[in-house]
Amino acid sequence: MLYDGPNRRVHTCFITRNREYHTRSGVCVAVRDRYSSAWMAGHRAVGLDMVDVPVGTIYVGYPLEFTSSKTRVRTSPVIDILRPGKNQVDTYRLVNGFQPGWAI
Repeated sequence: MLYDGPNRRVHTCFITRNREYHTRSGVCVAVRDRYSSAWMAGHRAVGLDMVDVPVGTIYVGYPLEFTSSKTRVRTSPVIDILRPGKNQVDTYRLVNGFQPGWAI
């Protein structure tokens, strides 16, 4: 069964060499270390917006950029993109210091 409508997925996980960057509608909501699997609540990218890129841009092989009016964070190149499962999304609110502005 194929769905031909607009993509309604709001959560995306971008995998780099050392980190997983979890986003919701283009905002970094959590970062996790790939080796220890520990959430990094104090990571500078949490709460920052992804830099807008043209529709159809392929992220694999290119770094991500997160920005605000005060700071910019650039990652190592993306090696994979995943859709996080519901259990993983539910843990975002448990990350110390992260207070989501959206209902889970």
